[in-house]
Amino acid sequence: MSNQTTTVYHGTTSLFDNIEVSMGKPYKDFGKGFYVTRNYSHAASLAQRNKRLELERFKRKCEAYVYTYEMDLGMLSRFKVKEFMEADMEWMQFVLDNRKSRERAHEYDIVIGPTADDDTSTVLKAYFGGFYGDVGSEDAVLIALKMIEAEKLPPQVYFARNEATVILTQKGSVKRI
Repeated sequence: MSNQTTTVYHGTTSLFDNIEVSMGKPYKDFGKGFYVTRNYSHAASLAQRNKRLELERFKRKCEAYVYTYEMDLGMLSRFKVKEFMEADMEWMQFVLDNRKSRERAHEYDIVIGPTADDDTSTVLKAYFGGFYGDVGSEDAVLIALKMIEAEKLPPQVYFARNEATVILTQKGSVKRI
């Protein structure tokens, strides 16, 4: 592995041969699309959580899987990329905008930054419920940002378009967990 590549993981309850960003769920951190993380345990826990939710919400039994990819960092310059180095005010506003949009609230092909985890989701629900003040106000956003333990958020990489996933090459077989 060269310094121009990094290993990333995708946790899911679906088996697939080709990435299809339109199959992503709406109202996510960076928009509807395809997500990977550099943290295997985070991908595995997302897959297990989604497996549990499928059973609880839809009474459907399914399996949990983790896909492993090599991501070619040298190809990032071919695309419109937004990178958040930390969960700061700009990141928080970006996540809030996308969490209220069915598709995505930006024009980036790839977004890299912290993952809003389950605790973050609780904070975001409180924010949208007006518990921190008027939705959209700087004070409410700042309170929500303070409520998030940003240092615990694992990084994620988001792909908005299938063309951008060309920087991913699947490694090995899919692991059932």
